[in-house]
Amino acid sequence: MAFSDIDDAFVKQFESEAHIEYQQMGSKFKNTIRTKTGVVGSSTTFQVIGNATAGSKARNGEIPTQDVSHAPIEVTLEDRYAGVYVDDLDELKIQHDERSAQTSNLAAAMGRDTDDIITTAMDASANSNNISTAATWTAAASAIAIMEIFGNASIPFDGKLYAAVPWEQWGDLLDIDEFSNADYVQSEQLWFEGVTAKKWIGFNWFPHENLPVDGSNDAKAFYYHSSSCGHAIGKDFMSRIDFVPEKASNLIAACMSHGAGLIDDTACLEAVYNSA
Repeated sequence: MAFSDIDDAFVKQFESEAHIEYQQMGSKFKNTIRTKTGVVGSSTTFQVIGNATAGSKARNGEIPTQDVSHAPIEVTLEDRYAGVYVDDLDELKIQHDERSAQTSNLAAAMGRDTDDIITTAMDASANSNNISTAATWTAAASAIAIMEIFGNASIPFDGKLYAAVPWEQWGDLLDIDEFSNADYVQSEQLWFEGVTAKKWIGFNWFPHENLPVDGSNDAKAFYYHSSSCGHAIGKDFMSRIDFVPEKASNLIAACMSHGAGLIDDTACLEAVYNSA
């Protein structure tokens, strides 16, 4: 059957499968940060709420009150697209399921793009504890130093701390007994199908293949609390198939409207890793 004969049921099935593919093999970061869906307009804001303090009062005196600061962080949405053409006659000649192949292809592309948008926002971190000198990881002390930075900044160790590291650093971590030994590390915490992850010293560690690099081409690792970055979605992942007569081809396309922003730079730290 030529692609131009696709009926409504086929299109609906494709759209459903493509969305599932995106959820299962798309962004590794999306489910680890604050998310706001259904955004109307070209931008939205995330609120940064300051810390309150406690105090004492005299008998029958007034309870001490304060004005807690609110600082809105604006996130601008971007319209993002990915698409491929499938020639109508080529579909008759190939021996594999082109629809399924392109479903996975587009879902993966949009997932990588989502991570790029999020890590670009994280890369703007102004945390004074950012580590710009490239270093190797050969002992648990390197991870403990990161843990101490977050502890001293009063960032809660509430199960929502994450560490996204380059694959080479992940390999170094596996050589550290405290990281690879089940006596120290909890069972894998999989918040996303296909993610390799471990929970250690309060952080959910996972490797990532496309993290930003510095001027020396050394990859940056990100250590962050889920509240430190926000992902705003106007239109979630959507896909469709349209026959284009003048090309005698089907356009298989996906799109999203979304953006990300750094909300609290004290809870997002970046450190440069060197595998040398």
